[in-house]
Amino acid sequence: MKLIIPLLFVSFSCFGQDTGWQQSLKTELYKLDTSKNFDVWKQSIEKLESLTKAHPEEWLLQYYTGWAYTQPSFQAPPGESEPLTDKAEPYVRKALALQPDNTETLTLMAYWLSARINASPIRGVTLGSDSRSYANKAIAADSANPRAYLVKALVIYHTPAVFGGGKKRAEPIVQETTQRFAAFKPKTAIDPHWGSEICQHLAAEYK
Repeated sequence: MKLIIPLLFVSFSCFGQDTGWQQSLKTELYKLDTSKNFDVWKQSIEKLESLTKAHPEEWLLQYYTGWAYTQPSFQAPPGESEPLTDKAEPYVRKALALQPDNTETLTLMAYWLSARINASPIRGVTLGSDSRSYANKAIAADSANPRAYLVKALVIYHTPAVFGGGKKRAEPIVQETTQRFAAFKPKTAIDPHWGSEICQHLAAEYK
């Protein structure tokens, strides 16, 4: 399952004066936003990992470290996707454990499961339904979260029609995702707000 790497659009005007881990996180998110060079990503991931060790109970740090490992796995060279998803796993699971009912941590779990399928498509038989289930839970937790709809749309889109997926079945979810992204406004500069670029590319498949 091949997905397009989204940019993480970060606005520095809406979070005010930050100190400590929040400012450090914003700095690394900016680097991730402005570079598609994986060497830069690796450097930022290392810094994010250091932040998670220093602040192990901050779910956003766990979330972004897991996300930063998960995201490039979709376009990694053969043989490199699996190790990236392996490294992402403890952070994704810790973020969910810290915030089990949070729409963003539920979405990330759904997204990570999709990355596991991408690394080994045979997993789609079992993990596809799990990924969709987490996406549905994320939507139930906050129906305004466009990333939850996005992951659900991607799972359905890339699931063979014989198993209840396909382009046609995904279309209404893609439309809903597009509407949700148009209305979405992050509360702060470090709140999750990736995915709009993926949504644009996915919606273009229906034009």
